[in-house]
Amino acid sequence: MTNYRSALVIAALIGGTACADDKIPPATQPAAAKPGAAAPATPSPAKPATAGPAAGALAHYAQAAGSHLGFSFEQAGAQGNGTFKKFDTTFDYDPNNLAASRLQVKVQIASLDTQDKDRDTTLASADLFDAQKYPVATYSAGSLAKGANGVEAVGKLTIRNVTKDLRVPLTIKPAGAGLELSGTVTIKRLDYGVGQGEWQATDSVGDPVKLTYKVVLNKAAG
Repeated sequence: MTNYRSALVIAALIGGTACADDKIPPATQPAAAKPGAAAPATPSPAKPATAGPAAGALAHYAQAAGSHLGFSFEQAGAQGNGTFKKFDTTFDYDPNNLAASRLQVKVQIASLDTQDKDRDTTLASADLFDAQKYPVATYSAGSLAKGANGVEAVGKLTIRNVTKDLRVPLTIKPAGAGLELSGTVTIKRLDYGVGQGEWQATDSVGDPVKLTYKVVLNKAAG
């Protein structure tokens, strides 16, 4: 009898333990990552912006005394020479930023001088430069560029209200507190209408005209 009761007590204890185990909640498992989900990327540090040309890097220059603008041509098989005594040049220049550099030239046509008054009068007449109707010739370059033989101004020449593209070679060197521009370039006078009527013929006066320049520039306020 005693053994029977003991067996009942043991059975009850075992059953109670089983029930207690059923009431214990299962251990919480970490949530599984969703398939294909990537870990948040660490942002890369921003690359510093490349600095452009410093503001105000262009230096401004204005024409000074001692500047020369000459021209030469062929007349009756001989070379004729002349100068323009009145012209004005401004130059905005940064050797490290040629694309932003600028050159402006204005020439007073009536100031031409070939050391021959009759020839000067003929050159200024309506059939050639027509200085009365077109008193100013201009060259305007909005940039400089590397050329085959150095730096060139990239611009437009206007004579007698005719405008043509023209690259002008420039030798640029220090001169005192400023700069000196020099060089030569050849144009064709008939491209600009300098030669009307009988002056269109090139047997007496040649078509090519060589321009020679040496311009002294002082640094000026921008």
